[in-house]
Amino acid sequence: MEQAISGFERYIQSRYPHSTTAKHYVHDLRLFSQLIGKTPGDVTRKDVDRFVEDQLAQGLVATTVNRRLAALHEFFEYLADESQEPEWSNPVSWRRHKVKPGKPLPRDASEAEVKRLFAEISHPRDVAMFRLMLDVGLRVGEVTALRVGDLSLAADGQTGRLRVRGKGEKERFVWLLPETLGIVQTWLAQRPEVEDEALFLTRCKKGFSERGVQERLKHYGRLAGVEISPHQLRHTFGRRMAEGKMPVTSLAALMGHAQVTTTQIYINGAGLEIQADYQAAIERLRAERRDLASAPGDGERESADSDEVSDVWTLTGVKPGSKPSSQSATRPGIDLSRYWEGLPDWLTELLKEYIVYRQRRWKASQVDTHTCNHLNTQRRVWRWLLDEAGVNSIAELHRDQVQCWMEARLGAGLSSGSVVAELTELVAFLKYLEERGHPVSPSVFRVRRPKKGDPLPRFLSESEYQRLEEQVSTATEDKGRDGLLDRAWFYLLSDAGLRVSEACDLQLGDVDLGGRRLIVRQGKENRDRSVPLSSTLVVALRAYLPLRGAAQSQHLLIYHGRRIQDTLIRERLRRYGQEVQVEVTPHRLRHTLATRLLNEGMPITSLQKLLGHEQLDTTLIYARVHDETVRRDYEMASAHLKPEQSLADKLFDMPTQVVDGRPVMANCV
Repeated sequence: MEQAISGFERYIQSRYPHSTTAKHYVHDLRLFSQLIGKTPGDVTRKDVDRFVEDQLAQGLVATTVNRRLAALHEFFEYLADESQEPEWSNPVSWRRHKVKPGKPLPRDASEAEVKRLFAEISHPRDVAMFRLMLDVGLRVGEVTALRVGDLSLAADGQTGRLRVRGKGEKERFVWLLPETLGIVQTWLAQRPEVEDEALFLTRCKKGFSERGVQERLKHYGRLAGVEISPHQLRHTFGRRMAEGKMPVTSLAALMGHAQVTTTQIYINGAGLEIQADYQAAIERLRAERRDLASAPGDGERESADSDEVSDVWTLTGVKPGSKPSSQSATRPGIDLSRYWEGLPDWLTELLKEYIVYRQRRWKASQVDTHTCNHLNTQRRVWRWLLDEAGVNSIAELHRDQVQCWMEARLGAGLSSGSVVAELTELVAFLKYLEERGHPVSPSVFRVRRPKKGDPLPRFLSESEYQRLEEQVSTATEDKGRDGLLDRAWFYLLSDAGLRVSEACDLQLGDVDLGGRRLIVRQGKENRDRSVPLSSTLVVALRAYLPLRGAAQSQHLLIYHGRRIQDTLIRERLRRYGQEVQVEVTPHRLRHTLATRLLNEGMPITSLQKLLGHEQLDTTLIYARVHDETVRRDYEMASAHLKPEQSLADKLFDMPTQVVDGRPVMANCV
């Protein structure tokens, strides 16, 4: 294997002479070789399966695993070309091996964190290095590659320009405004006169390495009580420019992005459009509430806008951790034996293999819940197929048997939506088996699914929501930390529209009180999104955070020193609802917020982003809720179609006279 890797390295270096691609590919291939220990010709798809599962078991994200798969795929394609054997088969199958990636947002720093960091940096050299990352978005490698001659001054002497060597030896220019230029010039005035042309020098009078710059920033971060990487400073620059409404094409050029889609991530991370639309709709809701009656906590709501908002680290007294917590949501090592009761050994072994495969693709906090739900479904389906249809192996399962099972479930009164959900899970299991060489009949994938119903979302009426909110406010008023905890999660659900699992998984570092936003990390389908904070929610969080207490993790919502459980939230919310005769669940609060915002004029596309829906059709469900909103929008649109007087009417009313036997308008004569 090593000889083949060396030949591949030379091949990649010849194709990409100015890139680090060869170094990364070779590193990935050696990891694969160490794990599998076979010659290239003996590698099978099952070996690649094993490699993927090993990488996921180590906690690597989908993008990293897929990048390593790309290295393997390119390697075996190279070997196929070299061997010139037409029967050579690449063991990497993208359909089978690719890990579904999420949609992450960049991790930037809050303004409070930036302020605390730079308060600790006093050395002119270090101030200049890190301000170039923050003010013009340079990568750490671009900072270390800077030379003294790369800086040039404009004619006015107040601004400057830097020549930057980016990825792949691509060069670009960035502009320095007076403040940033002054900081760089302050360092240049103290820079020793040495032969080394590097702009930034170490104590040894040599240029910095990337690791050296990273260690300097880590040192200052420890002093400031924050954890910020050089790339986070670059992300913060991108977010700031997005907030300043810099055109995405210009921002892409300034940051050295080859693809504009990369830059668009920063626009999405800022969440500007959502924040403006959300705040406008929330303000209209608050105005309506004030017209009807004083809502609970209205006086407190205003204070969030007037008082200085501290960052979460100051309020909690907690130091930032090295990385987001991955503490399991439930007890470790749940007992799965009850799911195997009544199932044959051949099926049990396949289900065990399948569930391990799925577990490595779920968030750590949701593994136990998803495992129980999926195995419950599989056991229910297979018990019927085994007992009623007489299936004794995977090969014996056919379309007719699945169709009979589906009809039996519908006949038992199960909704079409529930039947489709169970069928989807069965098909996913069978596809997994088919891709791994098991004899699955193609007919099972052609089962006709029942048409799902089209129910409207269940939401609270305005009076129901007011009663519930007042009950939560009253019941939690004098209950100390637990009461403030309940207020915090209640408004995360009702004002931010978070799913209950998303609220439980929130980390302290994902909440930016100063910027009035939070980032949902790895939401449904591993999608990140930016969510604006209402004044009510900011007040609730500011009250809760100082009493949050010590914990084993950096989760935002802590109960008895650990991440709060979704079952606790569900039960407490149910009790609050019972006190005022309101039937409510966490997801019903999410439906209620969506309905209220939409009916206050929030654009449907902004609502889609706020809720984290991948498909607009999912959000459009809420557009059919209120007939009154439809009537109002119809009347407003119709009004725009009625001008004061049509052009035809004006022409008809103008005086005419006869000229040469023909009527013409008087002003045309």
